[in-house]
Amino acid sequence: MNIFGKTLLIPLFLAAVMLAFCSSGQSTPTMSQAEIMETAVATVSTAFAETQKAIPTPIPTNTPLLLPTFSFPTTTPVSVPTVRPSSTPLAFTDPSIPLSERIVYYYPVRPEQGPIPEGTVDAVHLFAPAYTDETFTSDTAADLRRALEIILHEDSRRVWDSDELEIVEVTFRNGHADVVLQGEYFVSLGDAQPCGASMQMLLTVFANPSVQTASVTLNGDLIRTACSYGPPSPPLIPTVNDVYARADVETYMEENAYVSP
Repeated sequence: MNIFGKTLLIPLFLAAVMLAFCSSGQSTPTMSQAEIMETAVATVSTAFAETQKAIPTPIPTNTPLLLPTFSFPTTTPVSVPTVRPSSTPLAFTDPSIPLSERIVYYYPVRPEQGPIPEGTVDAVHLFAPAYTDETFTSDTAADLRRALEIILHEDSRRVWDSDELEIVEVTFRNGHADVVLQGEYFVSLGDAQPCGASMQMLLTVFANPSVQTASVTLNGDLIRTACSYGPPSPPLIPTVNDVYARADVETYMEENAYVSP
């Protein structure tokens, strides 16, 4: 705006001065130099005023700028279920139930956390028996399901995690148990974790004294396949036609019993 005004005033001023001098050449009327200069200044001032009127009035810089407001729909936060159960292990304290009558399951133990319980087996990880306050019943299939449910959903003392690992079916007849599992192991803790989980379940199945043989599968495959993670693989409990026998399981437990260093 200042450049435009100065550029316009200079020609106007010169024109006014020239006009005044040209007029001074006439015989009548005679104007002094001071009158000529006053006339030029007045002419320029009038032109400047007209120019200023033509310039748009600027918007004050301190005028607040009004912006449109937008509203967005709010969504209810989705709660993500936690795969791992409560961090508090099960605790059973009823001393009136003999150990031989209690439902048993196996859980992992660590030497740095205290004394190793009697009966601990070194099966990829150290697994010790845990005795519940629930007694064996005449329904062995129901007892097996109950012991496995404790491992999967209630006792968090384990070295593996799972994605919707569930018990599909448990049947028992003439000393033989069929256990069908479905789901996936998380292997973020290492390749040995699925094998450790499988051994924990297998030991839990044979902790029931009524079971003489058993077939335990995960997603249609024998559970022992989870232990085939490359050399040196841990020693496996042998099977005959994908069936585990109590004699072989007990031999494995004796040969791999934990010995205090």
